[in-house]
Amino acid sequence: MDLNGGVAEIEKRGYALAGISYEPPQVDAQFIEKRGIKYTLLSDPMSEIIDRYNLRDPQYPPGNRAYGVPRPIIFILDRNGVIKAKLYEDTFKKRPPVGLVIETLDKVASAKS
Repeated sequence: MDLNGGVAEIEKRGYALAGISYEPPQVDAQFIEKRGIKYTLLSDPMSEIIDRYNLRDPQYPPGNRAYGVPRPIIFILDRNGVIKAKLYEDTFKKRPPVGLVIETLDKVASAKS
């Protein structure tokens, strides 16, 4: 199950899911419609936010179609915006599995108790 399929479980735990893309808004809108994306997808076509948080995938040089693409990193934040966990892969072609995301959310929640 991909992240889109886990949105309900993530929300049930009191979290929201948002993604960031290096594509322009109109490309993201087509992607959202085509894939039936159920979470917020933010557009960062100049990779400004991606670079601010050092998320750019370094394996793609200028001129490459994927230049500017972020690495697949999931930050789990508390209500104050403090990062409580990070899940990541080495390439945008792989994503942290939704089961691991949900398991990590549960661990973060149990650590608060």
